Amino acid sequence: MIKIKKNMVGFSLIELVIFIVIIGIAVSSVFLSLSTALQKTSLVNPQTTAIELASARMDIILGQRRINGFQSFYDLCSINPPVCTVAPGIAGYTISSTISKYTVGNDSNYKIIDVLVTGPQNSRANLKTMVAEY
Repeated sequence: MIKIKKNMVGFSLIELVIFIVIIGIAVSSVFLSLSTALQKTSLVNPQTTAIELASARMDIILGQRRINGFQSFYDLCSINPPVCTVAPGIAGYTISSTISKYTVGNDSNYKIIDVLVTGPQNSRANLKTMVAEY
């Protein structure tokens, strides 16, 4: 004679399928709302772009200084015609740089590099560094 257990423990196949369907609907609705939110936002923050442009310009100035010797000091992007340009996909940004003499105590062998980037949505980045001329 076969004994039948009265207290069976666990889930049936139908309960498991219903659970999977409910979770699938919930997850798809979350992904749909995230997709809609991402489509309505801008892809890149203008402030982040301004900071990256300023950092790239500073790297160009410091890099050419290392290549040409530490006495040579100028911005390759400010000469005519400029050696570097902003990528075509990046519009609305203005990049300027100044290199000025600086004195520490009695030593005037220093320069201040100031890179300023302004862009859309009032984005602004201003990087400064002090460099010795030797």
